[in-house]
Amino acid sequence: MRLFVAIELDENVVARLSSIQEKLGSGDFDLKLVERENMHLTLKFLGEVQESQLQRIEALVSEAVKDVRGFTLSFHGIGRFGSGSRVNVIWAGVKRGSEDFVNLAKALEARLSFVRREEREPSPHLTIARVKSGRNADRLVREVDSLRDVKVGEVRVKEIKLKKSVLTPRGPVYSDVKVFSLKGG
Repeated sequence: MRLFVAIELDENVVARLSSIQEKLGSGDFDLKLVERENMHLTLKFLGEVQESQLQRIEALVSEAVKDVRGFTLSFHGIGRFGSGSRVNVIWAGVKRGSEDFVNLAKALEARLSFVRREEREPSPHLTIARVKSGRNADRLVREVDSLRDVKVGEVRVKEIKLKKSVLTPRGPVYSDVKVFSLKGG
């Protein structure tokens, strides 16, 4: 089974991100928009995991969060990964709470690196679209850059979730495996 640890969003933030997606989707760009129900922040991607490892993983996630207090994430600004006029991914940035996110991601990495080691430092961002081709790339860059200062909203992080991903021809389907409450959450 494919597993990851994530922070879910509240409906207000999802609605705001969906309206930004609609704006981007109405342009003549070749985008794969992330479905509303699949919007989340990944803290740790574990990849393919054996059923026999599940209990150990759950115990290690529980250990990683036992002293972590709930925190607030503020989403601000739409950005892009890629170089020059080639855009690969469009994302919403995290302004407030990024240090809490990074600390939690590092605590999970320290305990779960035996499953899959991260190559990069944690970078809190929420993918809202993937770019399938370079059609109208220069215009897409200008459109995304015009959203650099947009305020999206805030999420109070009271829990994190171990989630399962099942890949289907229509895209991934996510389901909760276990929920872990944060202190004060």
